[in-house]
Amino acid sequence: MKVLTSRFGELAIDPQAVIEVPRGLIGFPDQKRFIIIQHKPQSPFYWLQALDTPDLAFVIIDPLVFKPDYQVPLSRFVLEELKADRPEEVAIYVIITIPPGHPEKMTANLLGPLVINSQTRLARQLVLDENRYSHQFPVVPPKDRETEPGPKK
Repeated sequence: MKVLTSRFGELAIDPQAVIEVPRGLIGFPDQKRFIIIQHKPQSPFYWLQALDTPDLAFVIIDPLVFKPDYQVPLSRFVLEELKADRPEEVAIYVIITIPPGHPEKMTANLLGPLVINSQTRLARQLVLDENRYSHQFPVVPPKDRETEPGPKK
């Protein structure tokens, strides 16, 4: 199957690689079909490319890369919706926001993880009711302030 994208040009994709998001994404309820494209070899970043809107793509990442203690509670209802028997059958990604010209200030939406069953290719974006996570979590930790020059006391 051929898909036209604004970032990657025309792509030949395996129909088996299509990810179905029946409820769409937050802010994009009509976008229901996506593919995942690795940014470049060895990169932890991927693109979640919409198949029906050539210029719509999101940067995503496995949150454990930068937040090893990140946990997403998966209800039995969510697992059933994704046709998964166990939480281990799903992959978790978060959407990254990169301010133009300032990649060091990129943030991750830890409140709205994308949960994908890699076998059924069904996905859902969750909205966590967690006050320990942020929708603008810094991916790159701030520099150690003690080593930076500053005003002398």
